[in-house]
Amino acid sequence: MTEMKEYGGWLELSRSALQHNLAGVRRLAGPAQIMAVVKANAYGAGAAGMARVLQDEGVTRFAVATVDEGVALRAAGISGDILCLTYFDRSDAEAICRHDLTLSVFSESSLSMLAEIASQAGKRPRVWIKVDTGLGRLGVPIHEAGAFIDGALREKSLDVAGVYSTLTENREQDRRQLARLLALRKGLPDASNVLWSLASSHGILTLPESGLDVVRPGVMLLGFPPSEPQRMDADRVAEADLRSVVTWNTRIAGVKTVSAGEQVGYGDQAPLTENIRVASMMIGWADGYRGTPGAESCVLISAHRCPVIALSANSTLVDVTGVASVIAGDTAVLLGRRNNAIIGVEELARAAGGVYRLLSGIPPQVPRIWS
Repeated sequence: MTEMKEYGGWLELSRSALQHNLAGVRRLAGPAQIMAVVKANAYGAGAAGMARVLQDEGVTRFAVATVDEGVALRAAGISGDILCLTYFDRSDAEAICRHDLTLSVFSESSLSMLAEIASQAGKRPRVWIKVDTGLGRLGVPIHEAGAFIDGALREKSLDVAGVYSTLTENREQDRRQLARLLALRKGLPDASNVLWSLASSHGILTLPESGLDVVRPGVMLLGFPPSEPQRMDADRVAEADLRSVVTWNTRIAGVKTVSAGEQVGYGDQAPLTENIRVASMMIGWADGYRGTPGAESCVLISAHRCPVIALSANSTLVDVTGVASVIAGDTAVLLGRRNNAIIGVEELARAAGGVYRLLSGIPPQVPRIWS
C-alpha cells in the first residue's frame, strides 16, 4: 500500500455524516428520486469515494460535468445512471457508447451530433434535455423547448429520459422558472414517461414544490449550505440537519520564536512589536488553502484558534503564542472540529470567494480518507 503523503494536508471524510445527510435529502425530497451531483471531483471531496458510499446507500443516479468525469466514475465501479451535464463533442463518441453514459442535449446541433454518433455506433444512448428557464446558461430557450422536445422524442436513435433546468437561486425568479417548467410539461402530453428535474441543493432547501420527479443534491450531501442563510428556508435547513462530512487537516512542520522587530512572511510586512511563537504548517495556496493573514482566518491547534499570519505556495504560518505545547508533527485543523472548537466552511470560504470555490479548489493529489 502506498504511504500517504501529508505535506499538502489531507481530508478526513465521514461515511456516517454522508449517510445522515442523504437521509435528510430523502426526507425533504419525498417521492422524488435522488440524482447525486458529484461533478468537480464531488466539490473537492473525491467523486469516486463519495459515489461508492452513495451507491452502497441505494443511490442509482449520478451527475458529473464531463464525459471524462463519467468515465472515471465507471472505472471506480459506479454502475448506476451517470448524466454528463455539460458539452460533449465527436471525440467523446467512443467513451459515451462504451461506458453507457447519459448525455445532456441543449441545442439542435448537440441533438443531431448525438443522433449521428448513435446511428454510427448502433447504440441508443439516453439523453436529458437541458432547458433554459431563466438562468441564461446552456439550454434550449423556454419558448423553443416544446417543439424541441417533441422533435427529440421522435428521434428513434435516442432515448429521451428526462428534461431538466437550473434555478437562479433568486427566490422570485426561481418561482417564475418553476412555473415555466410546469407549463412546458403540461403542454407535452407525449412526454408523460419523461422525468423532470429542477431542484439542486438550493431548490431542495428553499422551494419544496420544485422537487418534481428527480432532485439533484450536491454540496448539501457534504453537509454544507449552498447559499447564505438568509437566502434559504430556515425550517427546511433545520429539517435537513446537515452534518459536515469533511475535515481538512495538515501537519505542523516546525515551531520557532520570532523576536520583536523581525518580519514574518513575504512583502512589506510591519515588524513585530513583541516576541511570538510561530508554527509552520505544510500547506499553502498551491494546495488549495485560501486562509487570509490577520484576524480573518484561523486554524485549530490543540482546540485553540490560532490566527494565520502569512501564506505562501506550500507553507502557512500561524501564531501559536497562546498555545501551551505545540511541536512538529502535531495536527492542525483547517476545516472542521476539534473538541468544542470549530472552523466552519462559511468562515474559511470567505477568503476563497464562496463555498463552491473553496471546496472545488482542493487539488486531486490531496489524500481523501473515508472512515
